[in-house]
This record gives sequence, structure tokens and C-alpha cells, in this order.
Amino acid sequence: MNMEDNIPEDVYKFTNDDLKHLLKERQERLKGMDEQRRKQFHKYELEKELKHKMMLRAMNEYDRNVQEALDEEEKQKKLDHQKKMKHPGAKSQIEGVWEEDGFDKDTFNPKVFFQMHDVDGNGEWDPYELEAIFEKEVEELFEGLDDIDEEEKAEEVARMREHVIKHIDKNGDGFVQRDEFIEYTKSPDFDAEDPWESVINSSLDEAEFAKFEKDLNPEEKKRLEEEAMKEKKEKSTDCDSALIPLL
Repeated sequence: MNMEDNIPEDVYKFTNDDLKHLLKERQERLKGMDEQRRKQFHKYELEKELKHKMMLRAMNEYDRNVQEALDEEEKQKKLDHQKKMKHPGAKSQIEGVWEEDGFDKDTFNPKVFFQMHDVDGNGEWDPYELEAIFEKEVEELFEGLDDIDEEEKAEEVARMREHVIKHIDKNGDGFVQRDEFIEYTKSPDFDAEDPWESVINSSLDEAEFAKFEKDLNPEEKKRLEEEAMKEKKEKSTDCDSALIPLL
């Protein structure tokens, strides 16, 4: 007798419960990856800020004043760039991508747009396909800045993806299905033009930053100090080139 003869026929069937289980696993995996990414980026920003402060502390008063003036100029430039940003996932931003694809914005068709950016043709946007839609917006945000940080660019795109997922993903699986996107384009959210707070203009909590610096172990502190001195050497050229305009 074949042992498989005693196995119920439905044991090999893929049920709705199985699908729900797989979708939940996928969602939890994506959430875990995003949480880990946010933690790593936050540490990166704390270290970046500390290295910059270490660099300023190591400068003489004159060089420090020049560098702080350059910092303020860069800060204002970032604020100006942020004001020009289109809200991620909003009609104006999506139509901007549509125009980049070679179409007139007045001919925007959500079904065609979705299909064009569904690279693998499986009827849903995965995180990579969704993030690709925001790459142009992020490139324009950083264009012309002195501080073009690839880590910040990647985080900006990821936060845009998370923001859009929050508004479009109705079944909570972390992906955007075709029907979800089409329904979203009919909702009031699609026409929203709320200001977008960019990564490049986010600020750190002073108390948390002070604790971070205080709790550094000697090895980490030494590494950051060495990197700060390297940055100081690189920045010295910028300070020298800024002398004439500032005088």
C-alpha cells in the first residue's frame, strides 16, 4: 500500500488561512527591517553631528567662525530646497513622475501609471518599485547642496515609501496593490499638498545627544575623533575659499 493513500486530499491545498499567514509574515518582516533601518540611521545621525561638533571644537576661533557661517548658509539652502518639494504620493508629485515618463500631466491615467511602474508585472508595487517613484524628487532635494549625504538620501526615499504605504496600503501587507492605488487617486488624500519634513532638516534632541556623547566607550570616541580630524582637514579648503566673501 502507498502511504500517500492515507493522506487526506486537502492536506496539500493552499487555503485562505495559509495566504493570510504568509502575508502577515511578509508584513512583519518588512516592519522589522524598517525598524532596524530607522535605528541604524538615527545612530548614524548622532555620530555625524558629534563628529561635526568635535571638528568645530578642534578649530581655532577664526576657522570655527568661518565654518559656522558656512553651516548656516547650508542650513538655509536646505530649508529653501525643502519648500520646493512636492508631497510624496500627492497628485503633483505623481504627475511629475508621469511627465518624466514622457506624458502630458493632463493625460494622467492611474491604471497606466501603475502598470508602467510595476516592473515585475505582478499587480503590486513592492518597496523597491515604490521607492523608485521618489528617486527624482530626492535627487532634486539634494541637488546643489554641499552636504550630499548618500545615507540621508536613502533614508529620505525610505521615509517617503513608508509615508505613502501608510495612506494607500489598506490590507496592511506593506505593498501597494493596483486597486489600492487606483482608489487612492480618487480620494482627497491624493490632492493634499501638506508640507513635507525632510530628513535633511530634522533636528536631534539635545538631551539625547548629550547622553549619546557621554555614554560613548573609548574605542568609539577615538574612532569618531579620528574621523572628525579628517573632516577638519577636508573642511579647511572650504573655509579658505570662503574667506574673501566673508571679509
